[in-house]
Amino acid sequence: MDKSKIENAINHITSLQEKLCYCENNLQYIKHLQALKYWLHKFDSFLDRNSRQHGEYAAVYESYFHTCCGFSFYDRVCNSILVYEYGDKPF
Repeated sequence: MDKSKIENAINHITSLQEKLCYCENNLQYIKHLQALKYWLHKFDSFLDRNSRQHGEYAAVYESYFHTCCGFSFYDRVCNSILVYEYGDKPF
């Protein structure tokens, strides 16, 4: 577990979340969503099973991948990409 790689992934995720609010067209929107999904996968791959549950980044992991009701942040990103691929354009 390399802390610098994990911090870099978290920074990318945060940055991409902010950029989603400022998308001006469909292409920017889908590219940011795809990049967000990529960095969520990278973040997930950097943590082992124990770190996901009890490690230093467990709370961050839980905020991205778990939810008590509805969809998690990761699920919403994936669902938005699927909806876009089926032709529903947000802009």
